[in-house]
Amino acid sequence: MIGYRQVVYGLAFTLVLHGCSWVTGTNVYVNEQYDTKPKPAGKLAIVPLTHLGPSLPCTGKCPPLEQVTDEYFQKSFEGFSGEVQTVPIATTRTFFQGKPDLLNKLVGIKWSTQDLRNDPGLRKILSGEELASIREELGNANLLLVPARFDLIPYLGNVVGYSEFQLYDLDSGSMIFSSLRNLTVNQAEEAGRGLMALVLISYSKSDFGKLYLHHEAAEN
Repeated sequence: MIGYRQVVYGLAFTLVLHGCSWVTGTNVYVNEQYDTKPKPAGKLAIVPLTHLGPSLPCTGKCPPLEQVTDEYFQKSFEGFSGEVQTVPIATTRTFFQGKPDLLNKLVGIKWSTQDLRNDPGLRKILSGEELASIREELGNANLLLVPARFDLIPYLGNVVGYSEFQLYDLDSGSMIFSSLRNLTVNQAEEAGRGLMALVLISYSKSDFGKLYLHHEAAEN
């Protein structure tokens, strides 16, 4: 189990650090109607990955992918500890396991082009009580990162990944940014799914830093 984590973590770090020819599509939206100045006491909650599909064959021992992705989210975003506090991913998983309808609303969000022109936000999807529940039960979190799409698809000995991460302000409800990616890794079986999942999570961390914390311009 430890060997699996070390190999997959190492490969994910190498691919993100040095880049790779397998990135086939990226699209970023930044809400220009939102004041993107980072919150002075930011506290980020990350919606856990819950629909990862069936496991593939594994050489050796592969831990459950939900466990691997939870650990990697926590490890990755702890790198921002001097700028934003992260709610423990175990806390958010327990919270959303008890509120499946709320979870399904969040991961099922689809914004039209017209929506994106008119300050898209959670207040158009959730009730005031639901927003308050997220903030209060997740330790007064004021930022929420939502994996609106996260698909890991085996294809001809590779794994194709599709992700869309959306960052929301839990005080105003406004979307801050959305980043979409389509990648392929030349790795099969469950190790390929694990590698793809961690690469997509690594990019979500990079986007959070660039588009929210450091205000870098989005490149479409």
